[in-house]
Amino acid sequence: MEENKGVSERNERKVCVITGGGSGMGDAGQIVRTNAVGTIYINTEFAKVMEDGSCILDVSSMSAYLTPSIVMPRKKYRTALADPERFGGQIMGRVRLFPKSVRAGVAYGISKDFVIWYAKQSAMLYGEKGIRVVCVSPGNFETPMGQLEEAEAEKFTKHAAVKRFGKPEEIAFLFAAVVDERNGYLTGTDIICDGGVIASGVSAMSR
Repeated sequence: MEENKGVSERNERKVCVITGGGSGMGDAGQIVRTNAVGTIYINTEFAKVMEDGSCILDVSSMSAYLTPSIVMPRKKYRTALADPERFGGQIMGRVRLFPKSVRAGVAYGISKDFVIWYAKQSAMLYGEKGIRVVCVSPGNFETPMGQLEEAEAEKFTKHAAVKRFGKPEEIAFLFAAVVDERNGYLTGTDIICDGGVIASGVSAMSR
């Protein structure tokens, strides 16, 4: 109990920004607006009231690494710094180049790639205020959403160094460690927690 109390007290000023609780299932436009544009607004507004020693934790996905780089409109990302709504429209312009059947998945991959990029930009923007910004890209975990995608996820897990789904408490431990004030030098980076899927070199095209 005392240990848990200590963790709670250390993390009381920390913010975890969950950019979209769902997967690539659903409407492509809503995915882009929630994951990408939503991250911009949330980071911006929280940074206005956060204090020195605070931490914003943005959550991406290993999908950002599995989606082929050629798909990513990274030259458009900087538009987000000045005009988030225009940026969202530009991303949808890229998504609409793909067949309707895959647009949601493409939108998810692009939006999560953007979250990684934006977390790094945010770290530079808010560093002078003493605010750290870190991104975490989880792999497949034993959650209700993970169970819905189990068949697809297994195709990647078989390539992983740790051939199982992650446990919720494992990703929770990582989140707590990232925002812990003792990690005050950690900012402007993405941490992949996927059991080694990305390290294996597997891609959405090669699985």
